[in-house]
Amino acid sequence: MSSHSVSPLRVAALPFTAACAAGRQPPFGAIAEHLSALARDRVGLAVFPEMSLVGAARVERLRRAELEALSEPLDGPSIEAVACAVETTGVAAGVGWVERADDGALYNSYVVCMPGGARHVHRKVYSMESPHLQSGARFEVFDTPWGIKMSILIGADNYMPENARVTALKGATLLVAPHRSSAGRTDASPDPAWFARSIPARAGDNGMFAVLSDAQAARKGACTPGVALIADPCGQVIAQGERPQRPVATASIDPALAQHSDARRWLAARRPELYASLNASEAQPSGDVRPWPQPEREACARGSVAVSFAVVGRRRPLR
Repeated sequence: MSSHSVSPLRVAALPFTAACAAGRQPPFGAIAEHLSALARDRVGLAVFPEMSLVGAARVERLRRAELEALSEPLDGPSIEAVACAVETTGVAAGVGWVERADDGALYNSYVVCMPGGARHVHRKVYSMESPHLQSGARFEVFDTPWGIKMSILIGADNYMPENARVTALKGATLLVAPHRSSAGRTDASPDPAWFARSIPARAGDNGMFAVLSDAQAARKGACTPGVALIADPCGQVIAQGERPQRPVATASIDPALAQHSDARRWLAARRPELYASLNASEAQPSGDVRPWPQPEREACARGSVAVSFAVVGRRRPLR
């Protein structure tokens, strides 16, 4: 499909999750309300944060059984409800959840539900928030009805410049970057200001549009709106949410701007033979490659345990 025959796509980054909507059950009810409002504004794609369907903000604190209770397959009730809202409103939606695969493995996954029933899924390749979550092993790039090739990188997937470059080389001109950050700096999260700067840099490096939708997870199990921004193929931020009054970022995307960007021309001039060291075996450390320690579980009382003991003396023999 020629980009010249397609109208610009209007995109919205909504930094809201199920944990942001206290008292709303089920969580996808709030998402359906957002899609209805966006349809009136002629938005074609809504981007929600990482794990936006998960009510528990601090996923890293959960046990395996707790994560399994939150998980659903791709055809589970939550994704089905989002897909139904997409069909009703005509607005495509990207949402994150804990995916339960056919073999029982758990993934931090993200799906873009399209009008017409198509669903495009990415499994996070750097799932470092919990030892119970498996990491994906693929970068998905897919066509859309708007003449734009789209890719998804979840959270820490965006911390590595190589990941965005791979999707660009596979033809992606729109990067969807859902994220869930911690409220306040921790050992397990990067500087939020650094990350907000890095997404426009990935866009400018690769000649693509990039949409960041972030939610901030607090220690008490709540979630608040984070950073929402949209960057163009030159690395310029063309829309940014303003918290707390207007946290949503909305902008129109013209696929022709990505195809004709300076970065796209330079991608064609790459010399892959110079980059062999990027794949050198010595560059792959063995063992745990996490750049930060796994967070400790918070201790909490879950009942009482009876403990008894006795002191027993013994008579020493006389000398």
